[in-house]
Formats: sequence, structure tokens, C-alpha cells
Amino acid sequence: MQQNPKQTGQTGDCGCGDCKDMDNATQVSININRAVLCKLLYDERGTVSKLETKFSGENDVYKEKRCIFLNTEKSYRRYRNFEITTGTELITTNESVKATVTQLQGWNKTLGATLTNLFKQIKDLKTKFSDLKDASCKLDSAYKDKCNIGQKKAITGKGGDNCPDGTPVDACKDSDNDFQMLICKPKGLAQDVDSIFQASSDVIGIQVFSNIDSLTQLQTDLSTRSTAFEALISSSMKTRKSDLDKMQDDLVASVKTITQTAVSRNSERANFEGYYDATKFLCCPACACVPVDSTTPAPGTAGTAAAANNSNSGNKDCDDCCPPRLKECEQAICAICDAVKTTFCCDADTPPPTTPPPPPPPKKGCD
Repeated sequence: MQQNPKQTGQTGDCGCGDCKDMDNATQVSININRAVLCKLLYDERGTVSKLETKFSGENDVYKEKRCIFLNTEKSYRRYRNFEITTGTELITTNESVKATVTQLQGWNKTLGATLTNLFKQIKDLKTKFSDLKDASCKLDSAYKDKCNIGQKKAITGKGGDNCPDGTPVDACKDSDNDFQMLICKPKGLAQDVDSIFQASSDVIGIQVFSNIDSLTQLQTDLSTRSTAFEALISSSMKTRKSDLDKMQDDLVASVKTITQTAVSRNSERANFEGYYDATKFLCCPACACVPVDSTTPAPGTAGTAAAANNSNSGNKDCDDCCPPRLKECEQAICAICDAVKTTFCCDADTPPPTTPPPPPPPKKGCD
């Protein structure tokens, strides 16, 4: 696109110093109007340059705002995803831990009551087994007493060291073993009940030492701190969302500005081209479609004009003796109409390109 007017080194004539018809009244009028267009042309060149510089600056601003927007969006997505996954998991886990701790407290209370009741019963059992042990000791003493040797021999058939054994009745043939069991077994049971008593006492100590109730405070602290942490993440996410909305508004405004600047730049470029072509044409304007004088027809109309002159040479009062001069201009304008129709026709009438477009350049940074 031509944007710099051709300089001739002359001042005041806008490059028309070589025009042969400078003194012609019509040319003088044209030059005056052309001088106005020249000023508009120079002013328009400054406007185009200003808009080009503004477009370049706005483009740089847009790239920076786009980069800031993308970084802010990335930060917001991180907080949002963390809030959706970890934040939600943390709050849900706290609710489950709270329910579990409550259940453990119930079980611990029931276990404590059961162990206490069992310990009381074992203690009572220990007293009774102690009485049973005393009875077995008394039975052992009486069983070994020499004063009872006759009864022992009569029942069991055992006579002792200085007394020969006898023959017990069939019903009592195992009575000696029964006596030995009654004497021995309570001693073992007494030891077993001591072990049970000690184990019961230890289990109660373990249950008390485990201090399940302390989990309540731990769970409360965990819930409080987890809620505060989740609130911090949620607040940061909302802040990033607000920043992102603001960055988006700024980016949209930048796109509007750069688009308006580009449209204005292109429009002023078109105006500049129009002023340039107009000033260039108005130096010594000559239309190819108009004859140079009344006796020289325009190209393509010589035969028609001559025929008209010949046919009307005998009729001096007929207006047809002067051939038309602007017919070719009318046809040229029609040709422009056809060109405009071709320019703005449907895309379906335009054949597709035979070669694919080149790939876009690789992106750099935020671009």
C-alpha cells in the first residue's frame, strides 16, 4: 500500500510544476482544489502513522494483559481443583472421624462397664475358690490322718505305710483317685483364679490407660484446623476468581481497543490512498474515455463519430452534428459496477485453494 506521497522537490505546487496547462483557468481552479487535498493528504499521513504506532502499542499491551490473564487463570484453576478435591476430602474425612470417635467412645464406655463388672465377679470367684482350697487342705489333712486310716481303708482299700491294703467295694474302687482329685484340683484352680484376677486387673488398666476420651479433643482440634484451612483455600479461590474476572474485563477492553484501532488505521489508510490518487490525478487530469477535443473522438469511437458527422453534414441545424463525448465514460463506470459485483460475490463461487495454507508459527511464552 502506497503511503508516502512522491516528492518533487518543489513547494506550493504539490508536484504539478511540470503541468503544461498551469495557466489555464480550469487548471488553476483544479490546482487550488488539489492544494486542499494535498494538505488533507499530509494530515492523513500523520493520522495513519499515529494509528500505526497506537496499534503497535496496543498490541504490546494486549500481549501483556493476555499473559497476566493466563497466569491468573492457571492460579485460579489450581486453587479451584484443590478446593474440589483435597478440601472436600478433608471436610468429609473429618465428619467420618467424628462419627468414628463417637462410636469408639460408646464402645469404650460399654467395655469399661463390662470389665468392671467382670472384675467384681472374678473377685467374688477368687474368694470362693480360696474357700474351696481351704476345704481341700482340710480334706488332705483328714485323708492323711492316722486316726482315719480305718475309714480310708474301708472306702478306698488303701491301708497306708504300716497297714496292708484291703479290697474296696466295686462302687468305691476309684475313690482314692477321687480323693486325690478333690485335694489337688482346688489348689490348681486357686492359682488359675489368681491369674484371671490379675489379667482382669491388667485389662482394666490397659483400658483406662488407652484414654479413648482424649480422641474427642484431638478430633475437635483436627476439625477446627481443617475447617480453617479449607476456609483459607476457599477464600483464596474466590480472590483468584475475582482477579480473573477483572483480568478478563481488562483483556476484553484491550481487544476492543486494538480492534477499533486496527479498523481506524485501515480506514485512514484507505482515506490516504484516496487522497493520494486524487492529488495524483488532479495534476493534469485527462480521462481516457473523453476525447481530447471536439474533433478527436475517444478510443473506440472514431468510426462512430465520423459516421455521425458525415450523416449530419447536410443538416446544420441538427444537434446530432456534435457526437457524444461521455459515452465511453458511461461504459467505463458500468465496467466498475461489474468489477464490484465480482469482488463481493459469494464465497461458493470462488474455487478452493489448490495448496493448503502454511502452518502457524510456533507459540512463544503466553502467545
